[in-house]
Amino acid sequence: MNENTSKQDKPTLIRYVVLALLALAAASAYLTRHALAVANTTMQEELHFNNEQFGYLYSAFSLGYLLFQVPGGWLGQRFGTRITMPGLSIIWSICTVITAAVTSLGTMIGARFVFGLAQAGLIPNVAKVLKDWFPISVRGKASSVFTMSMSIGSVIAMWLTARLLKDHGWREIFHAYSLIGIVWAVLFYFVFRTRPEEHSGVNAAECTLIKVGQTERDEAEAFNWPAALRTGATWALCGQLVFKAAGYNFFVTFFPAFLEYKYGITKSAAGMLTTWPLIGVIVGSLFGGAIIDGIYQRTGSKRKSRCGVAFVGLTLTSVFVVASTFTDSARALAMVIAVGAFFSGISMPCPWAASIDMGGKNSGLVMGLMNSAGCLAGICISPFIGRLIDHIKATNGNWDIAVLVHAGFYFMAALLWLGVNPNKTIGQPEAKPASDV
Repeated sequence: MNENTSKQDKPTLIRYVVLALLALAAASAYLTRHALAVANTTMQEELHFNNEQFGYLYSAFSLGYLLFQVPGGWLGQRFGTRITMPGLSIIWSICTVITAAVTSLGTMIGARFVFGLAQAGLIPNVAKVLKDWFPISVRGKASSVFTMSMSIGSVIAMWLTARLLKDHGWREIFHAYSLIGIVWAVLFYFVFRTRPEEHSGVNAAECTLIKVGQTERDEAEAFNWPAALRTGATWALCGQLVFKAAGYNFFVTFFPAFLEYKYGITKSAAGMLTTWPLIGVIVGSLFGGAIIDGIYQRTGSKRKSRCGVAFVGLTLTSVFVVASTFTDSARALAMVIAVGAFFSGISMPCPWAASIDMGGKNSGLVMGLMNSAGCLAGICISPFIGRLIDHIKATNGNWDIAVLVHAGFYFMAALLWLGVNPNKTIGQPEAKPASDV
């Protein structure tokens, strides 16, 4: 066997370049999305908004995010992820520029709505890329890298925005952030290809490796929407994300303002402490991918590796969020919540792996359906929490209520994982569930 033959027999590693590009997309998206939380009180002072009105800004984003999840996934299937994902990134970058330019609540709500429409397509299209580019045995790790990168983007948004606000206006900061998504879009288009076999750097061995574990069902059957909506596993998969998103929503929207109001700390200090739970999610996500892949490889059980890990992780998250109310300082509260966030992070790859398992070829649509349900939390919860914070602030009420509500959300998410069945193929009723241990 000569050297050239040996190289052809060894899989190339372009899939990891693809994973790095997806990670950059996640970080870019969440940087532009969550910078608003740190700039919250600064923007309120300039624009004369209250917390409830700011809640409608978050809600507008979530409504757009809800409406375009499934259409965004369809665009990826119809036109290919190579074209769709850069296009969406450019649109949300333009919306970031518009957000920085407007002064009225109505116009800003419109800009955030379109911003949500554009970012909605990211998740279902990434799910499709992971399905097309990674074998089933490592999808947990690949998903964890992406979900970890989302939290990294959130941490950068909180930390960097808090630092920059000391010397720069929020409008100037948003303009600078918009450039990141545009640069990423150009890089992605020239480096990426929708399918591995279309990429000149991918050899036959890598294509074969990627397809290991995929079934004919993954490649052939059409998606049946009525059947999907009649399936209990679909509702459980969607429901767990509604409550998990409701719990997480607090930490990327009103948590900096909550810390400012309750403890009287500075905007900079509140922004820094907000990064602690997000760092907990990052570390947990890194472990979570290895945990669910390890359990699957040892047991062959999707239920244990997906549902079991998510149930335990989210239950522990709820416990630590409750425990944080017994602390007596902003730092202590953030630290205990960060421990809980670590366990939430462990569960982060679970819905990704489960939706890819249950979606097969249509994993982008299933991910879009699940993520659409999760958007309901942002639409309904953000104005409610903003109103709750305004009420507590005005009446000098019990700030622990805002935290305990979110602990309840995490526990409900844990319970719903008991109804998820990763062996059930959503939208394909003729396929029988695989045996499990």
